[in-house]
Amino acid sequence: MKYLKLFEQFLNEKKPKGAPDFHHSDAPDANGRFKDLSIKDLAAWLIKTRKKDVKKISGSLTQQIVFNRKSDPKYAEKMEKTRKEVYKQLGREDLLKESIDTESGLGKVYLAFREDSGQRWWTYKGFAGNNFFTQLHENNMDDIDINPDYPVLTYHTDTVNKLLKAGKIKKENIYNHPDHISKSGSKEEFHKLVGEDENIPKTVYSKNDALENLTFPIIAKPARGHSGEGIQIIEKPDLMEEVDEKIFDTFSEYIDKAEEHRFINFKGKPIFWMERTPINEKAKSGKGSAKEAMEFGYAKRDIKDLPKDYKKVLEKFCKIYEDLPYMCFDVMKGKNGKVYIIESNAQPGVPFDSTIEAYKHIYEDFYKKSLDEESLTKLNEYAKTMIEKTLKKDGGKRFSIK
Repeated sequence: MKYLKLFEQFLNEKKPKGAPDFHHSDAPDANGRFKDLSIKDLAAWLIKTRKKDVKKISGSLTQQIVFNRKSDPKYAEKMEKTRKEVYKQLGREDLLKESIDTESGLGKVYLAFREDSGQRWWTYKGFAGNNFFTQLHENNMDDIDINPDYPVLTYHTDTVNKLLKAGKIKKENIYNHPDHISKSGSKEEFHKLVGEDENIPKTVYSKNDALENLTFPIIAKPARGHSGEGIQIIEKPDLMEEVDEKIFDTFSEYIDKAEEHRFINFKGKPIFWMERTPINEKAKSGKGSAKEAMEFGYAKRDIKDLPKDYKKVLEKFCKIYEDLPYMCFDVMKGKNGKVYIIESNAQPGVPFDSTIEAYKHIYEDFYKKSLDEESLTKLNEYAKTMIEKTLKKDGGKRFSIK
């Protein structure tokens, strides 16, 4: 009965408060009357008061969408959803399909993450988190109108699990379901999953096995960590006596590397490539304190130039990780010419315009269509800015383009 009461209120008004002079006098009002009315009830009210005149209803809603898009984007979004609900209630599937086909492709993929995660590439002035991905995090998940039919990319398992428990998103729409994330984050889980593959350095899980089965020098790694923190090179067997087995979960044979790269992949194919160049001594040789981080420079490369030997290995390991369609691999080529997978990460750092590529691939995979030209133009604009910001980061010393 809400809309009947509002209809009675409408009859006593000459024009909605705040509506421009050229609005229809019966246009919805952004300044209060319809703020709390559900989309379903508002659509029913519009259909009743306009006597099912689709043209008149659509015109009124279009005005509200246009005039409020910048000043009150949430209200404009509600009016857009109301228009679709009107078409749905009137059985106008033709208009419903048309409205979906012509709407912007941006903001149609959710990014679930933790707001204080430090992922500056996602959130820098909202470039990825607001302008194309739509953010979902612990501080806004109860305040925004979440569309359960949108895809969701996991960058924080607790956030996704909370959304699932609340029924706000659908399990089948999740890219990188939390149940599978542990397969990539733990170094021990990684090695157990891939097994004794020829493109993995020979690895064991105890000091005794390392002494019996590995050729020194070897690399000891903790279960979790990033940037090389916790990693230690052990040059000779007699130095194993000093190693605390409680700290390290894996022991691998040392690979004398010729080059190193990072690849972000989607559904079995590499979509973004960065060459890694060691900056400090630990990154160059692995030598140094376990507490010391490895420092790398990153050079953006054209994925079209990817050598076949890298592509073959990446596709093989993406298949092993098929439950995690969005996956990053750190890859090394030894001086013997062999390609090795070193680590996996389902929630990697994303400098340059890698978030643009992630959005494009998820959108096109989920919706089974290409992005519209207007959306692609906007994404290209964002990409240029994100690349510029990346190149200036850390005084311009760590990032470059090849």
